[in-house]
Amino acid sequence: MKIMKKTLALGIVLIGINMSYAQTTTKTTTTHGKSKQSDKKIEVDGVGNKQTFSSDGGNASVEGVDNVITITGYTGKLEVAGSGNTVYADKVSRIEMEGSNNKVFYKTSPNKSGKAEISLTGVGNSAVKN
Repeated sequence: MKIMKKTLALGIVLIGINMSYAQTTTKTTTTHGKSKQSDKKIEVDGVGNKQTFSSDGGNASVEGVDNVITITGYTGKLEVAGSGNTVYADKVSRIEMEGSNNKVFYKTSPNKSGKAEISLTGVGNSAVKN
């Protein structure tokens, strides 16, 4: 009987140690992150998102890594931060980019020049009118 109690107690201790270790080493990761569109604001944050949004004069923010986002309609200000993001936009007034290797392709701008105002910070970022 004493051996069974000791074995049971040892088993409980080992299970407890194992569960404790599992809890401290488990990581929860997501491959996409979050995205939402409310009123006139589009927000994308995460990794590997591939989505299309429709905008009617609002602002858009894309943050993270390797997102491919298409925005139809008119966007007042487009902010892109992170690395390796690609954004396709129909019509945009202002583009602000931070990070590295982000790309924005836009078709037109309501500005007098027909080109968006562009602010680039970082390495390898580009905004191109198609």
